[in-house]
Amino acid sequence: MQVAIVTHDRQARSYRTRALLDRLHVRGVRWVLLSPDRTIVEILQGTIRFLDGAGRLVTPDVVLNALYLASGYGLEIIEAFEAAGVPVVNSAAGWRKAKTKALASVAFCVHGVAHPETVCSPGAPPALAAVAQASLGPLLVYKPWRGTMGAGVTLLTRPRSVYGAVARLARRGAPVYLQRFVPNPGRDIRVMVVGGEAIGATYRLARRGRWKTNVAAGGIPAPCPVTPELGAIAVAATASVGLDIAGVDVIEGPEGYQILEVNAWPNYERFDQVAGVDVADRIAELLIVRAQTAAAGRAGAEAAAAEG
Repeated sequence: MQVAIVTHDRQARSYRTRALLDRLHVRGVRWVLLSPDRTIVEILQGTIRFLDGAGRLVTPDVVLNALYLASGYGLEIIEAFEAAGVPVVNSAAGWRKAKTKALASVAFCVHGVAHPETVCSPGAPPALAAVAQASLGPLLVYKPWRGTMGAGVTLLTRPRSVYGAVARLARRGAPVYLQRFVPNPGRDIRVMVVGGEAIGATYRLARRGRWKTNVAAGGIPAPCPVTPELGAIAVAATASVGLDIAGVDVIEGPEGYQILEVNAWPNYERFDQVAGVDVADRIAELLIVRAQTAAAGRAGAEAAAAEG
């Protein structure tokens, strides 16, 4: 069995990549790292083949979409594997929905997943600030359209701040994503979902005098139990955008749990130790099961064709 991991981390420098490669090795699974800029797609008459940067043929039994750059650079490689009939964990469509906050918000709404009220636009039309103020209230959070790890997220506390932020974005020709600020106990929750199961969770505590909880922005992780209610909303959010693996950010508001966002290839370096779960091993297990299921399906189809 071979697993192809399509990633921007071509040299396996990050913990999440190294840990996964180790767990695959322990399970006796061959793997290949494919960086988008060093992957060749050969399209011949009726045939699609994949080669690495050295021109070696790659024939994986399953592909892991481990892309993480906000731009989505290289997502075409994932789509090509899907078109060629190779099983992919974390589809291109699911990745795009999760990474683009507006698309994720639409998915949450359509599937009935609790989520803070949102106003967004690919541009910055003149009425947007007024609409946001009227619909969302006085405290708003601006988030980048495809942000990551809390970078650029800003709390807007006054009407002037909202109008000023929208005006600046309009001058840059940038999209706008504004969300109602959810009063909370100074923390949010990261839930890791793998294969339709919430396998662990951690609180992320904001430091004194700060409001951001992202660990990359200084948040402090702490153990959190996965209650049935918490697990259910995290799994529902992951399914709503069409992902197999996700880090789901949940806020505890006055009306209960709400989903802030879903991360398609979450970093779990500190999560492992705090939550007491081996995320990489669970991902390795999922990849093996997907490959085996696909192989069984092909064998069944071939047997049926032979009998026919």
